[in-house]
Amino acid sequence: MVSNDQVLKELVAGNGGVAAALGAGTHISMSTISPDTARELAKLHSHYGGHYLAAPVFGRPEAAAAAKLWICQSGAAPAKQAARPLLEAMGQSVRDFGDDPGAANLVKLCGNFMILSAVEAMSEAFALAEKNGIDRTAMAAFFGETLFSCPIYQNYGRILANRAFEPAGFQLALGMKDVKLVQSAATRQKCRCAGRAASRTPGDSLAKGRSQMDWTAIELIVAEAAGLR
Repeated sequence: MVSNDQVLKELVAGNGGVAAALGAGTHISMSTISPDTARELAKLHSHYGGHYLAAPVFGRPEAAAAAKLWICQSGAAPAKQAARPLLEAMGQSVRDFGDDPGAANLVKLCGNFMILSAVEAMSEAFALAEKNGIDRTAMAAFFGETLFSCPIYQNYGRILANRAFEPAGFQLALGMKDVKLVQSAATRQKCRCAGRAASRTPGDSLAKGRSQMDWTAIELIVAEAAGLR
């Protein structure tokens, strides 16, 4: 799992790269990259007689440590068979999205877009509550246990309510990279799915020098706009 498309391409296709060295083996790529890059790398491995499996994950570092990741996979059947014991050891669920090597990465980008949108929504809701004298941590706990009883609203809600943005579980700079991948995929298919949460707020946060903070630190932009900081 590496940080971006270019780094992965250099590792796999460069001089003495993984594709040539691996030969007939299987490359399990867990990076968040564009679907086109995944397809390109799958063709490269095929040239050397090997297999490529896209297997991006959902879950922060603590989930990985507890083997509680959710893993999406797509690619050729032999790669899935070879990877199965490893993926099942790392995750609580492995979901298959077909033979297209780019499919799992598109699912990952869609998921990250939804997470970012939820973070934006919670940030604005918590700002409204705080401005009205309501304990943001109490409200986050209430919604995480009732209407929004799911990991995103529970875990991210807790981080946001307590402004626990350091140390970063997922750096804002990496989040912005994913935003650009979402925007690229949406533009290619003429989809309008890149609103304010997927463009302005992360960019404003980067402009304030917060690239190494957790990507939930976009909440600070909302708080500052509301006069809370």
